[in-house]
Amino acid sequence: MRRPRLRTIRATAALAAVLAAAACTGSSSGSPRAAATGKAVQHFTGTQVTTGSATKDLASVTWFGDYRPVLSMDPLRLADYPEETIIPNVCEPMIRVAPNYALSPGVVSWTFTTPTSLQLTVRAGVKFSDGTAMTAPDVAYSLNRNLDPAVASNYGYAFANVKQIAVSGASTVVVSLKRPQPNFVNTLGTLAGAVVEKAFTQKAGKAFGSPKTGVVCTGPFKFGSYDGTSKLVLLRNDGYWDAAHKAKAARFTFVFPVDPTAIANGFTSGRMDGGFDVPINLIKSLKSASNGKLYVGGPGSTPVNIDLLMSKTSGPGADPRVRQALSLVIDRKGIASTIYGGTADPLYQVSGPGLWGYAKDQFAAAYRMYVSTPDVAAAKKLVTAAGATGKTLVFGYPAGDPTSVQLATVIQQEAGQIGLKIKLAGLPNQQYGSLFGDPKARAPYDMFITKNYVELPDPVGMDQLYATAGGATNFSGYDNATVTQNLAAAAEAPTPAERARLVIAAEQQLAKDLPSIPIVTPRAVVFLDSKVTGAPLTFSFMSSPWAAAIGGR
Repeated sequence: MRRPRLRTIRATAALAAVLAAAACTGSSSGSPRAAATGKAVQHFTGTQVTTGSATKDLASVTWFGDYRPVLSMDPLRLADYPEETIIPNVCEPMIRVAPNYALSPGVVSWTFTTPTSLQLTVRAGVKFSDGTAMTAPDVAYSLNRNLDPAVASNYGYAFANVKQIAVSGASTVVVSLKRPQPNFVNTLGTLAGAVVEKAFTQKAGKAFGSPKTGVVCTGPFKFGSYDGTSKLVLLRNDGYWDAAHKAKAARFTFVFPVDPTAIANGFTSGRMDGGFDVPINLIKSLKSASNGKLYVGGPGSTPVNIDLLMSKTSGPGADPRVRQALSLVIDRKGIASTIYGGTADPLYQVSGPGLWGYAKDQFAAAYRMYVSTPDVAAAKKLVTAAGATGKTLVFGYPAGDPTSVQLATVIQQEAGQIGLKIKLAGLPNQQYGSLFGDPKARAPYDMFITKNYVELPDPVGMDQLYATAGGATNFSGYDNATVTQNLAAAAEAPTPAERARLVIAAEQQLAKDLPSIPIVTPRAVVFLDSKVTGAPLTFSFMSSPWAAAIGGR
């Protein structure tokens, strides 16, 4: 079953390990019809998808590597912000993802020769960073690693519909599917589709991706060095196959400060030239930085949700009327503007604009009916009808994250207006992370905050997370035949319009049942020193060699 990965907000390294074991990544779909032909597909239509085009090469760039150090350079080993930000620059996905999420041929091109047979044609002349020619066996080997239990790929779930991956001729690899899945090609636009050098990977064995051994792939950068904790260095791959997209920086260094003060000082002092995923509590100060600029993407610039996840099969939160009441009273606009400082937008349904990778007008028309303002009177009536007035719900959240603390406090106050008591339970980050993998750990809590994403825009991935049996965050045991059947049919739908129709039907039911209550969707946030530019202003940095475009103004 296709499951996107969940991520708690600002987790620690120990928490990340827990989460990696508990959940998986999500790849998206674009237009199935365009995917079948191998033509480029544009997904995001925001007015600005990058910070600009760099005109100068640079000797070096230093970048904020996110909230913790990378745990492995193996593209399949762990899927989280640090790994997915850095590794695509070395191990690029075989299908390219542009800043607007457009998909186009990279080291392979593709075509569906039948509804269940995806043919990949290997580009001639591509070399790995050690100078070895990339071959069809390398491509097949890399994809088959997703099916190998010994590798334990975080993208393995996305290959559940794969029957076989085999070399077919000197430059062809065929992926055979069990059932039609027009959007499967989009999985190859994530790190699931990164091509590793077979001989190097096999020789390295368990050391593959470690700080000492690194990786050998086809990207615009090659692995330089990594101390395992504070500094990871990439070097320009001067033999990169695509001269038009050669890296502008000769050396790209990622650093991993943890303390918010250290992060802010790194940006404002110029010791860090830029960074994605800027902590929300630094937004205000960075907006006034004299040495650089804080860029905020447009609405829908990320396929990321901040949700209130219901986690019990009994108690007041198990009643849909209570969940509806909570949803009715949440002031999403206020939360987006105050707590998130204008770097998020209200989210009225599980899939908002950032997830509409196709049939955007269709999804937008259906979404408009859910846009609303808080309605205390209607919410009170629902609580009364459910017999829940005065009842208590326990709300778990990561106490180490200031944004989550504020969010939990606001929701507690809003619930109090409609007769619900919210008991706040702030947990240390590591303990909070255990809620996602250990049923006993989450047993005391009726609900908790989640931050969830898919790499490329597609509502199906996010819907499956909460709404299907085996969904990574379906902790309340939600099971509805209408939702299950429509999402299953959507995966095989031959056209974007039909796929959207089925997804919308499933989401109409989800909007009533609310196994997860949407709150806001963050925008892309990037800080850049004045001397550099070229960063994407969308979530595409999680699945593309974005660092190659970073250069001088």
